[in-house]
Amino acid sequence: MSTSSTSSSSLASLVAPPTFTGVSKFASSLQQVLTRAVGIASLPLDSDEAGLTDLTNQQSGVQSLDTTFLSLQQSVTSLQSTLSSSLLSSSLSNAGVVNANLASGASAGTYTVEVTSLGAYSTALSDAGTSPVTDPTQSGIGASGSFTLSVGGGDTTITPASGSLQDLATAINSQASGQVQASIVNVGSTSSPDYRLSLTAVNLGTAAIDLTDSSGTDLISSSTPGSDASYLIDGSTTPVSSASRTVTLAPGLTLNLVGQSISGQPTTITVADDPTGLASALSSFATAYNSAVTAVNQNYGGSGSPLEGDSLIQELSGVLNQLGTYSNGTPESSLANYGITLDQTGNLSVDTTAFTTAVNANFPAFLSTLGTSTTGGFLQTATNLLSGIEDPTTGVIKTEETDLSSQIASQQTKITNEQATVNQLQTNLTAQISQADTAIAELESQVSYVTGLFAQYTGASNTQSNGLSTL
Repeated sequence: MSTSSTSSSSLASLVAPPTFTGVSKFASSLQQVLTRAVGIASLPLDSDEAGLTDLTNQQSGVQSLDTTFLSLQQSVTSLQSTLSSSLLSSSLSNAGVVNANLASGASAGTYTVEVTSLGAYSTALSDAGTSPVTDPTQSGIGASGSFTLSVGGGDTTITPASGSLQDLATAINSQASGQVQASIVNVGSTSSPDYRLSLTAVNLGTAAIDLTDSSGTDLISSSTPGSDASYLIDGSTTPVSSASRTVTLAPGLTLNLVGQSISGQPTTITVADDPTGLASALSSFATAYNSAVTAVNQNYGGSGSPLEGDSLIQELSGVLNQLGTYSNGTPESSLANYGITLDQTGNLSVDTTAFTTAVNANFPAFLSTLGTSTTGGFLQTATNLLSGIEDPTTGVIKTEETDLSSQIASQQTKITNEQATVNQLQTNLTAQISQADTAIAELESQVSYVTGLFAQYTGASNTQSNGLSTL
């Protein structure tokens, strides 16, 4: 951003002539000549400085509008984002059985699910080894070296950092994290601890867990197989099995199984259109729109704004009018039909109740009115209009900012050059006037000398002033 580097007060100090200290009786008159000459030469600088001030004020005004319209553009982007991600909501008849999560691709509908089993994870507990482990950081189980972990018949080699039980558990969690989770438990008393390795499968199912040391010795004292989760969908009598309690019920709809259903009492999941997110995004748009209206209106009506009369203001006002009164071709498809209206002052408001009622009455029609940033409707219109304002290369605000920066730089160069010219004139005149003052002082000295001689010969008591008057 270019700004003026010379204020009016600093400009005056730059061009003010230095104090001229002469030795002749005409020194004060010569000072006045110098001051007047430099003052006349400096008159264009005053005008140029005023012009620079006007340009910088215009630049500040455009930059303020830029900030306001960028916020408006961002609110349109947020509305587009909401349209892409938050148009549905889910409700459950029994939240104690499942939790529902919606994602991209979900669609409105009603589903039922009866959880017949939450399933279980296979578990295993190690034996005590040759002697109970009383300090899991110092001693372990089995022969030193690598271990073989078997989950459902699949083997994984585990190599701990040391032979301690703690390092064995850490190695399993690091090297077989997708299969089991290892922890250390004390099956003894506080006074006589007996630490064991406890293994739990990551997935539901019947996969057996086993662990052997480098000598092939089985280190598991007890192993309990798990089971898959199972559930019934939409009244089906054939259960669906799952190795996870997170299941995909439909595109974009996943369920977390958190409880078992009472037999014959399925949970109903209702996925419905939800305009709440859109209402919030539109309210944010209205707030940004009204800020833009206020910013533009400050440049009208004899406000003294540096942008008053600028064609940019007319263009921005026209864009706001098109946004606030948008219609997709028919009264039924206008924003006003959905409770989004302009008041007499040109401010936009969203009547949430009227909006919700109108949208719920015909959600597809509202989505058609809203459109997207690339396929038509209000969002495409708003995106294109605001791009015409804020495009970094061709936007009208950006273009004016660039033009003003160029004018300011040119004006500053002009002022610098004129200051140099005035300074040179001042230097030259000062030198010339000093020479004149010196010459006058010499003449004055000669007059005084001649007048003194005349006085001696005539006996007159004339002063130098009298002598000068006689001459």
